[in-house]
Amino acid sequence: MTRLAGKVALVTGAASGIGAATAALFAAEGAQVLAADIVPTDDAGAARTVVLDVRSEDDWRTAIGAAMDGFGRLDILVNCAGVNADPAAPEADQTPDVLALDDVPAVMGINLEGTILGCRHGVAAMREGGGGAIVNISSIAAVRGWPVRAAYAISKAGVLQYTMSLAVRCARAGWNIRCNAVLPGPIATPMLVAISGKRHKAGDGRPGTDHVPIGRLGEPREVAAPILFLASDDASYITGTGLVIDGGITAT
Repeated sequence: MTRLAGKVALVTGAASGIGAATAALFAAEGAQVLAADIVPTDDAGAARTVVLDVRSEDDWRTAIGAAMDGFGRLDILVNCAGVNADPAAPEADQTPDVLALDDVPAVMGINLEGTILGCRHGVAAMREGGGGAIVNISSIAAVRGWPVRAAYAISKAGVLQYTMSLAVRCARAGWNIRCNAVLPGPIATPMLVAISGKRHKAGDGRPGTDHVPIGRLGEPREVAAPILFLASDDASYITGTGLVIDGGITAT
């Protein structure tokens, strides 16, 4: 398959989970992929890799520069890097009525501010090349009550709103840059597993997959495929949307 033949894509969070699945799928579909992560990643499917802390503007300049210098353009940006808790305090209570402000900045910095930085630098590079497509990773937590992980939900709601605002800005400016988001439900990635090795409860407090109509966790490839669609020319008339990928949860 060559749905992305001739395209250059930068994927963050590419060392694991949805990011790794997306980078591999993009490469299989013909894209030149720059795989970025805060930890070094050796992605055999990627043309290049780069170490990127999405909270660092200098790192973003380096990553975008690597795409432009190495491939001459940037056509696709996928902001997959994300956390569901402060990495330094993964067990901190995120219940909204007791949420400590000290537990918010790290989650917001990676999930929302990292996405904003990436889009800002990505848009500038895409404008040089005549257009492109951005896909940001939000969550169904953006559109549902999520009392167990309120900081996470707030950050992902911000990602969705920012995506819509950026989409309208790019469209009205005539930059030929589409910007969409995907809203995954529970996906079998390392982020769902606590330090203890046990699976976290869902953000609404219910354990396991009893609340999922399809009856199982999603797989990273099942999110990567819709990301591919939104990034490809098949979605040329789609911008500013949030595509839910949740096994039917939000339909209940």
